[in-house]
Amino acid sequence: MELYECIQNIFSGLKNPSVKDLETSLKQIPHASTLSQPYIKEPDQYAYGRNAIFRNNELEVIVINIPPHKETAVHDHGQSIGCAMVLEGKLLNSIYRSTGDHAELSNSYFVHKGECLISTKGLIHKMSNPASERMVSLHVYSPPLEDMTVFEEQSGILESS
Repeated sequence: MELYECIQNIFSGLKNPSVKDLETSLKQIPHASTLSQPYIKEPDQYAYGRNAIFRNNELEVIVINIPPHKETAVHDHGQSIGCAMVLEGKLLNSIYRSTGDHAELSNSYFVHKGECLISTKGLIHKMSNPASERMVSLHVYSPPLEDMTVFEEQSGILESS
C-alpha cells in the first residue's frame, strides 16, 4: 500500500482530533520511512523541502526534508495543533517563548528516528538539522495550516513579521 492510501485510511475518519489522536495515527502508518521516499522533495523556496501530500477539512499531512546543517524559520502554526514523526536522521526542536512583540529561546531537544514531537496551539518553534545526513519527518496538522506567523531571528531577539 502507498503512503497516500495509508494516510487516507488512517486519518480520514478523524474529526476534531487531539494531539494524542494525531500521534497515535502517525504511529499506525506501516513502514512510513520507506513509503515516504517518493514524496521527499529537495529544497526550493525554503532551506528545506516541503511536500503537502494530503489535505481534507480536518487535517493536512506534510513530508519535510531538512538537509544537513539547515533549519526552518522560527514559526507558529496559527490555530492548528500538530504532530511530527522523524523518519530519517534526527532533528533539533527549539521552543521559543513569546514576550509580546518578541520571542526568546526557552528550550531545545533532539527528536530521533521513530520519535514524535507535539505542537500545541500557540507553540513557537524552529526545527534544525545539525547532522551531516538529511532529516526527513512526517507532519500532521489539524485544522490544515493557515495564518502561520514567521519570526525574524535578529541578535537573539525574534520579531513577528
